[in-house]
Amino acid sequence: MATEVKPKSNRILLIFGVFLAIVAFGGALLVGKTSGGTGGVVGGSKTVDVVVATKDIAASTQITADLVTITKFSEDQTPPFAFHAKDLVVGKYAAIPIHANSALIDYDIVSDAGSVQPAKQAYLPIPAGMVAMQIPTGELVGIGGFIQPDDRIDIITTASVFPTGHPEQAKSETKTTFTNLHIIRIGPAGGANTRGISSSLTVIVTLKQAEDLKFLLDNTNYKFVLKSVRDYDQVDPDTTPTTDLSFTSTYHFR
Repeated sequence: MATEVKPKSNRILLIFGVFLAIVAFGGALLVGKTSGGTGGVVGGSKTVDVVVATKDIAASTQITADLVTITKFSEDQTPPFAFHAKDLVVGKYAAIPIHANSALIDYDIVSDAGSVQPAKQAYLPIPAGMVAMQIPTGELVGIGGFIQPDDRIDIITTASVFPTGHPEQAKSETKTTFTNLHIIRIGPAGGANTRGISSSLTVIVTLKQAEDLKFLLDNTNYKFVLKSVRDYDQVDPDTTPTTDLSFTSTYHFR
């Protein structure tokens, strides 16, 4: 014969069940606040402290406290090898450019500036069979800084001329020696490739022309003249090219 459950017993069981639920809920809150050390629980997902850049950081820059901050990442989105404390990166150097809001990882940081590997420069646009040669310039010989990349220049040269068979009749003579030299760079490597007064120009020539140009730069007075864009690749009819004959044979310069 079944035993009848009294209503009073039902109320006791209900109260006891509510009490257990409250205890379980409080325990879950306590665990959520204390677990994780550097992280916590947000929206049911554990978070981790990660060091991120507050602004763009150029390579070789020493990391200071204002360049980094701490941001919380969910555990499953934390970048591998990320730094989790600012003091692990402050005082060190950026090995590569680091973008703003990017997490810092160990490949981004080196201990000293000397460990930063310089970025490889882009190749010069040298056509096959040609060479690039750097020639000195300045305001007086470089047309006041008006030469810019992809321009064409001629070179006017002044030197002593020795007529064949009459060395005693040497005289100074001025003529155009190189025409249509193609400028591919203004200034030395590492600087901005823009127009303006600079210490050097880089030109495209054949290897034979490079030899003749070297002789000209070492032994004569010279000045560059800037060609019109309408005359690119046009040789002036009153000049003698140096492609086939040597510079000294063509111009009889000592």
